[in-house]
Amino acid sequence: MEKSKIKQLRRLNFGCGSDIKKDFDNVDVEYGKGIWKSFDFNTYPYPIKDNTYDYILARCILEHLDKPEKALMELWRISKPNGIIDIIVPHHANKGAYDDIEHKHYFNENCFSFFVKDKRKIINKKAFKVVNMFSKPSRVGRVIPGKLRAFLSLFINGLYTKIFVRLEVVK
Repeated sequence: MEKSKIKQLRRLNFGCGSDIKKDFDNVDVEYGKGIWKSFDFNTYPYPIKDNTYDYILARCILEHLDKPEKALMELWRISKPNGIIDIIVPHHANKGAYDDIEHKHYFNENCFSFFVKDKRKIINKKAFKVVNMFSKPSRVGRVIPGKLRAFLSLFINGLYTKIFVRLEVVK
């Protein structure tokens, strides 16, 4: 197939910081080299057209925002139907979640499932589908089998580092 006929996916690196990705629109709250657009992520609506992106990466940004649920709905708005949003946030039971004084929110394994199912927060009752979600174990957590690790994490912090969530946009 000719290269010109291959559909280019529009990709957004939301809250990129200094992690500038090639072939992405890199956006952040501060303007810098490689950043396509900068704006306040706590001000809505975002200055991006509806149905623009096939894929959005939101890595370690939601914990900094005043209202992560509103930001997720903005990411939904600017995503194309069946678009993918990958989210990475620190696990609430990891010391790293509390290292940054600017972190405003903490996440566990249930919060994204609850958000997707909570009809009070979502105007379109089926805005997202959870495709995949997992918590990355820490070095110590890796030596403990999965189900036991999940149980022990109720009592022992530091068994997980981050939560990875893949949402599919339903429109």
